[in-house]
Amino acid sequence: MLPFKNRLTRKKDHEKVQKFGSFVSAKNIAIKFMENGTRDTRVGIVVGIKYSKKAIERNQVKKEIRSIIQPELKNIKKGLDIVIMARKREEEKTRSINFKRNIAEVLTLGQLLINIKKEDNSSLETK
Repeated sequence: MLPFKNRLTRKKDHEKVQKFGSFVSAKNIAIKFMENGTRDTRVGIVVGIKYSKKAIERNQVKKEIRSIIQPELKNIKKGLDIVIMARKREEEKTRSINFKRNIAEVLTLGQLLINIKKEDNSSLETK
């Protein structure tokens, strides 16, 4: 579960990000993001009725995306509002195909991740 300070809960905030945010997409995940002027990064998740007409399937996808994003929060730049949108593609008939990889790809494309190369190099040196 995402901590409350990291949730984008107000409709006004969602609409602001949707209207003015930068857009990045990769396969079945799209994000919009913008700076929020605070220290905390807030995340909102949208799974529309086009994804599935069944609320239980949409809620399962939201839950899965939350579980992927929560450990990644420490690697995401601070002071952003991010709206993650799940999209269903025709070639992806089953639920949750490559969500983790696609979220990582979208965050990288949007340059939202803190440089982790220093940690990667140090972990390679210790082996």
